[in-house]
Amino acid sequence: MSGAEPRCEIELFGVPRLLAGARSLPAAGGTLGELAADLGARCPALVGKVIDGETGWLLDGYTFVVDERFTRDSRCPLTPSSSVLLVSSVAGG
Repeated sequence: MSGAEPRCEIELFGVPRLLAGARSLPAAGGTLGELAADLGARCPALVGKVIDGETGWLLDGYTFVVDERFTRDSRCPLTPSSSVLLVSSVAGG
């Protein structure tokens, strides 16, 4: 799906931001699962540390926030106006 036009700008926080070297990245997908896989294809630095290289889904410890709701549901539908953030599941000090 990495050849598709970007549908969402994903805001990155914490480790994902440090690995990507950016505050946000574009990615395409009609569901969070498709979006995560496309994000991994667009930003290989996230693969193996945030996104599983085999499944294309988030590793434990990371979650999405879609339109102000925390979710790890890979079937969660997205629209071009969806607000998507990628964050750590656990706050730490």
